[in-house]
Amino acid sequence: MNALFFIPPVELSPAGHAVDRVYGCNYGYDYKPPIHFLQLATVAAAWLGWNVRVVDCPAEGLDRAGFVELLRSQRWDVAVAHSVYLSAEEDLLGMRLARAENPGLRAVFMGTAATWRPAEFLDDTDTFCLLGEPEETLRELAGAWSGERTYADIDGLAWRTADGQTHRGAFRQLLDVSALPMPDRRLLKGRYRANRLDVHPITTMVVSRGCGFRCTFCTPNAIDQMIELEFKRLQPTYVDRPPLRKRTVDQIVAEFENIAALGYKGVEVADNIFTWGKQRTQEICDRIAPLGLQWLCLARANMLHDPATIQSMARAGCQLVYMGSESFDDGLLDDMAKDLKVKDVYKAVKTCRENGVHPEVSVLMGASQHESWRTLYNSFRAARSLGTRFVHFSVALPSPSTELYDIALREGWFTQGDFFPVDNQRDAIVNLPNLSARELKLALKLAYVAQYLSPEGVMKTARSVSSVADLKHKARSATRLFRFLRERKAVRRVPPGRVTGLDLRGLG
Repeated sequence: MNALFFIPPVELSPAGHAVDRVYGCNYGYDYKPPIHFLQLATVAAAWLGWNVRVVDCPAEGLDRAGFVELLRSQRWDVAVAHSVYLSAEEDLLGMRLARAENPGLRAVFMGTAATWRPAEFLDDTDTFCLLGEPEETLRELAGAWSGERTYADIDGLAWRTADGQTHRGAFRQLLDVSALPMPDRRLLKGRYRANRLDVHPITTMVVSRGCGFRCTFCTPNAIDQMIELEFKRLQPTYVDRPPLRKRTVDQIVAEFENIAALGYKGVEVADNIFTWGKQRTQEICDRIAPLGLQWLCLARANMLHDPATIQSMARAGCQLVYMGSESFDDGLLDDMAKDLKVKDVYKAVKTCRENGVHPEVSVLMGASQHESWRTLYNSFRAARSLGTRFVHFSVALPSPSTELYDIALREGWFTQGDFFPVDNQRDAIVNLPNLSARELKLALKLAYVAQYLSPEGVMKTARSVSSVADLKHKARSATRLFRFLRERKAVRRVPPGRVTGLDLRGLG
């Protein structure tokens, strides 16, 4: 079975930018290796014995013509696309190109968009959507193709019958993540950089699934978003999140060693939280320290108060830790079920800084119905006072996997009646009681200007430049920021309740 796992060329994107498929809710100022997609491709090769080619057109510099040439280079039996909300349209167009060059091709979609609205992707009986966690579903789908089972026997699968009806299998029970093969990064042909790391090439890494906390707004990394979408099907209303599942320490260390052996210099650990327990974190760090890698990770502020843990992270090459501070107002944090206090953020920043790891904080606008210009101003001022190199600004996006979505739908906050995909680093889709969507977008622009275009912000960026290539990468990111700040027209909208504005008839 010749299988093409593709991310289409930027030319097919209505926004003209490559979508970040690691976190899946924005276009990003970095373009990261699609680690969740790579995991599924590795499963296809290791478990199913398929001949797999992963083509990441944006990272490989392939335009539409180059992509079509690849499609013609051999006979492809199946094509797989990873569709987050923002990428649905370009993925459908990419699949249309793949089928035009390979009649009879089987089409498979995974991701949040395909999990939320599979009917938009199922245009014939040879198209399938992997709902939620995709690996076991793909294995059973391959078994159906070989006659071992029927589609109706497969949990976590959506398909279309000859009479045009869409069918959706039962919820798939979650797998043991320690049983997954290590992602085969040799399948990636592109090269990647990151603003937050001064080395290249870099890669991404995910060694757990789930979170264990209950924040109402949270859209975690892309694999967990689609798992949470399916998990909500088990509950009439939002009650809980899927359980946390972690790979073993030995597996994590082995993956870091593999990354170093392949010649990577930096790693973005994209787990929702990396620092699960002091002993576990310190053991991992002590064992990977000799590798000489630079890396960054995500963690909760109240997990970053132990100097010994931060010191072990620094010795192991951790350059930066991102903490989701979200707001500098305890009342808002309580309203969004953050289970965190502002004092925890201040202590975490101080502990990281004193023990050799750069801290990064965030301001998430509009995650609480009580957000106002006063609370936003206080958060902006508090975040800037910390003097961190980076502050992450975004607007809360009530995506369908979250409790915030249920609240926004009930209260009528959506500007178009329901969720629709936008870049949450550039736009807003809710009118809150005290702030409109237009005001939230204005606040986002003001925050970027104050943080990154002030003399202090410009100097911090300039001092971080490590090479000519790094300068070019940062210049491209700055250019995109300037374009956003100058943008006056509204972002292209899609019909409410849809993940794409395409008329899908005739896309076969």
